[in-house]
Amino acid sequence: MPEIFDDYCWQKHKQVITREKHHIPGLANFAHWRMNSSIPPSPTHYHSDIWEIHCMIKGKRISFLEQMDGRVSYTITGNEAFITFPYELHGNGNLPQMPCEFYAFQIDMKERNNLLCLNKEYSNALCDYLLSIKHRHLQMSTTEIQLIRMAFNLFSSENIQDVRNGVLFLSCFLSNLCYMLPVEKGAIHPFNPNIQQSIDYIRENISRSLSLQELAEASGYSLSRFKTKFKEEVGITPNEYILLQKMEQAKHMLETSDIQITKLAYELGFSSSNYFSSVFKKLLNCNPMEYRKNFNSYLQNYASKHTL
Repeated sequence: MPEIFDDYCWQKHKQVITREKHHIPGLANFAHWRMNSSIPPSPTHYHSDIWEIHCMIKGKRISFLEQMDGRVSYTITGNEAFITFPYELHGNGNLPQMPCEFYAFQIDMKERNNLLCLNKEYSNALCDYLLSIKHRHLQMSTTEIQLIRMAFNLFSSENIQDVRNGVLFLSCFLSNLCYMLPVEKGAIHPFNPNIQQSIDYIRENISRSLSLQELAEASGYSLSRFKTKFKEEVGITPNEYILLQKMEQAKHMLETSDIQITKLAYELGFSSSNYFSSVFKKLLNCNPMEYRKNFNSYLQNYASKHTL
């Protein structure tokens, strides 16, 4: 099983600052990903002596952990954080990584006496605390998001004082972990009632072309307040949410019917089957026909393995 570490990278959709760049003891990679289209899944891998956290700003990321009783899946959405501990096998399974934005950083426990420039006493205390956290899936507040964003922005500078200040913001973020509420696996977290009204409206009218103004009216908020509140509650913008819901409906219909792609596109409110297919592929890393074929193959393989 591979141990994977990203190399230094500075592109529009992906920035990775390695320890060779920042020179901060106990900190391995510090990254910011902002993907506008899906990419192939990350293979199952592990990190020896590495404590890692992903902080989702918007979108959705599905992670799998290999545990004693089998593979466990976690769905991390906007304003949530997810922790993996040293030597844990994790990855995205066979699922493409969907469009999303997140920050991630790694703490190297081999340097437990000098993590983030702390003295031996405080460094060991931080190390013990990070390794003893009971809940790996956490809700982030605006404060934590601002801390992680500011830390990365300061690390992005080549000015040594900015990087040192970035360490302080990163330390504050880690100190706030104990105040973050856990996201229980499979738990349902109700939205603000007004935002829930707009979500219900979207689902009831998924085949239509919906304007933000009518969604704001459905919620009872002004347009500007609606857009802000929706992002706070759901973690993505209303338009992004609508598109994801259309794709979920498309997947369901491709799995359960033999509907033609052109008809499906029009039923979901797309102007053409070509546009629908391009959006589908951007989000799911395959076109609708390929998705249906892959799903049918999965069903056949499953049936053959479970037939007496």
